[in-house]
Amino acid sequence: MSIKWGVLGTGGIAREFVSDVMTHTEMTVSAIGSRNLEKANSFIPGIKGYGSYEDLVNSDVDAIYVATPHQMHCENTLLALNAGKPVLCEKPFSVNA
Repeated sequence: MSIKWGVLGTGGIAREFVSDVMTHTEMTVSAIGSRNLEKANSFIPGIKGYGSYEDLVNSDVDAIYVATPHQMHCENTLLALNAGKPVLCEKPFSVNA
């Protein structure tokens, strides 16, 4: 089964995740979401960019990797889950109880 990942965020962790998925698995990263469309489109050539997190989670990706700053993990994870997407969110889900 091949999974098409969508990645929320364009930081260093996102870049490492994309590299690892594309190098070590049969899965693909087909989309990147950012709050800035230009940044999303220039993140990695050949991967579709979205200028909002909402647009990404509502696209045809199979699963979402949350690579935003920690304080955004809860909001971004719930956004993806409410769109019916499975989510991989490493590190804290939230920064407090």
